[in-house]
Amino acid sequence: MAEVTLRRPGLYLVEADLDDFSVRGTVVAGRSRAVVWDTLARPVDMHGVEEVISGLPFDVVYSHGDWDHVLGTSGLARPPGHIIAHDSCPRRFADELPTTLEGLAEKGQEEYRTFPLSPPTRTFEAELELDLGGVSLELRRLQGHTPDTIVGFIPQWNVLLAGDAVETPLPFLNPGSPIQSWIEMLKAWAERMDSAPEPATVIPSHGVVGGTGLLRSTVCYLEDILAGQDPREGRELPPFYQETHGMNLKIAAAQSLNSPSR
Repeated sequence: MAEVTLRRPGLYLVEADLDDFSVRGTVVAGRSRAVVWDTLARPVDMHGVEEVISGLPFDVVYSHGDWDHVLGTSGLARPPGHIIAHDSCPRRFADELPTTLEGLAEKGQEEYRTFPLSPPTRTFEAELELDLGGVSLELRRLQGHTPDTIVGFIPQWNVLLAGDAVETPLPFLNPGSPIQSWIEMLKAWAERMDSAPEPATVIPSHGVVGGTGLLRSTVCYLEDILAGQDPREGRELPPFYQETHGMNLKIAAAQSLNSPSR
């Protein structure tokens, strides 16, 4: 079961420990409506959410369609008004997630065979703004970790819900991740947030919560591996991230090799 903690009035962190890593979602509550940002990996992870929503109508937003971000939806005490995601997310529910659940079950996590899938009911291509009453949530595509990755920005609080676009100790690349455009979008977000009057808060789905330094450190990592450098050489990493880093280096090397400038 996840732990729900208050970050600031109207903003709650929902955090759960899994076998290899932890995962974090959020609840954003305005005067008239709330958003549950990611429903984590299991229905039980949503059992404390109704208490902080306090009876408000609400929507669910998926930062992307990876299993550890979307499987808890059926554990919500009430159905959401909409389940919102990027346009490319629904096909992941049809093509990818059933296979992923079967794989998790075969590895000994039998309960995943019983988890129902709750695909998006509302999608968008580039951007969408949600008015929650006194506070808004701007949804923006940030293709990088996956093609359907989005981030959520709360301008009134200068808070970025970063999903897996930012992660510590390092981000997770997939084959085809557009590394250079990922870098440019993170730089743009850092500049926007640094120019705001409110202190910046970046909330990733994995790793530490911090400021725009998290965006810039992710940029540095991506720039280094794209340039053929190993920024983590000689540094200790947990086994999951050791494997992730090795895969990232191979993906970046393939992109660099195939770059038109070479």
